[in-house]
Amino acid sequence: MSDIKITQELLEAYFNDRCTEQEASMVEHWMAMQKQGDQDLSYLNVIFDKIDQRNDKLADRAYRQCARELEFPEEKAEGGTLKKMRPHILWACAAVLAVFLTFHFNQHVNREKETALPLPELVDIYAARGCTETVTLPDSTTIILKSGSHLIYPERFDGEFRKIWLSGECYASVTHDEAKPFILSTGNTHIRVLGTEFNVKAYPEDSEAEVALVKGSVIIDKQNAPGSVQSISMAPGNVVKIDHNNGEMHISEFDIDPYTMEGKKESAFIFLNQRFRDIISELNRRLDVDIILKDDSIGERRFYSYFVNDESLEEMLETFNSDGSMEIVKDGKTIKINTKTTL
Repeated sequence: MSDIKITQELLEAYFNDRCTEQEASMVEHWMAMQKQGDQDLSYLNVIFDKIDQRNDKLADRAYRQCARELEFPEEKAEGGTLKKMRPHILWACAAVLAVFLTFHFNQHVNREKETALPLPELVDIYAARGCTETVTLPDSTTIILKSGSHLIYPERFDGEFRKIWLSGECYASVTHDEAKPFILSTGNTHIRVLGTEFNVKAYPEDSEAEVALVKGSVIIDKQNAPGSVQSISMAPGNVVKIDHNNGEMHISEFDIDPYTMEGKKESAFIFLNQRFRDIISELNRRLDVDIILKDDSIGERRFYSYFVNDESLEEMLETFNSDGSMEIVKDGKTIKINTKTTL
């Protein structure tokens, strides 16, 4: 995806849901890396003038609130990961601007009623490398946020939906509320539920996103192009893979037992037919290590593995190398993995 150039036209297409899954992932990764004062952020001022919103006054109000600061505040709460957003909103990354506008203007909002109500504050939580955060949402839904992940949600759920935004991975135990469906959005993909338990992996740098359903039922809606939405209904034991390059969705089955083991939701490593390069990325994030793949072909291999007994990094790597085809070398704090050569 590195060959995609970030332009004003591409950002405008992203904010108006007119880009591909690959382009969306690249834009989100780019925006997450920006800091206040970066030259490229000047694109946003132009783009927001062009976004087609149903209420210009509200759009301007939201923009002025969101665009004041596009960075993390330097101070952090105890534990170093949790921050509550002020009314003028300090955004975790510029990508959340689009989510904010969508949340307030495009989800069946009554314009007159919305104008009269104060906008809810947004809460931003970031789980740093090697850390996990447990979050209770306003409706008592529990979110286990995994390493290297962002979660954005309003301090209260107004309107018809309970909507949150995720970049990364989380396990969600959603409180049942038939009158107000729960929507988890990540990029162009939206997961609709009433009350259920599921795990989502949606890191922009990975080759694919994944939704694994443990209890209840969900519907995944994926925006492929303006006016074109692909939907998949899931039952417990279903896992859906969404390819970041071509946007294709595939559904299969998995064993839900590891997700139901008491006390293992935070510490377990569960890989459901996952590419090895994405597995390595997850190990680097969650264990705060530096593993490098020296052979790209190794990264395309897929593994279906559960680690639920506090296995060490060495034990996990030995499992992946059970056929002896890899050469694993520790070089200081770095681990290098290559294809084993034969004489």
